[in-house]
Amino acid sequence: MNSCSMGDCIKPVKAKGLCAMHHQRMLRHGDPNMVRPRRVKKTIECKWVKCEEEAVSKGYCSKHYYIQRVMNLV
Repeated sequence: MNSCSMGDCIKPVKAKGLCAMHHQRMLRHGDPNMVRPRRVKKTIECKWVKCEEEAVSKGYCSKHYYIQRVMNLV
């Protein structure tokens, strides 16, 4: 079985002489060696007064998001 043509990679070939991982990098970035760091999610505090919990949806923590939804239905 053929192995990937990239350096020390021993994974099997998927297409164009590259393994699945290097082939995806080639398609996405044009370079099979390109490794982009993952994005770090920004944490936002809840918009509710005096609440220091992390916001989950629409700027509110899960508790206050539920309260906000219920208040808007009435």
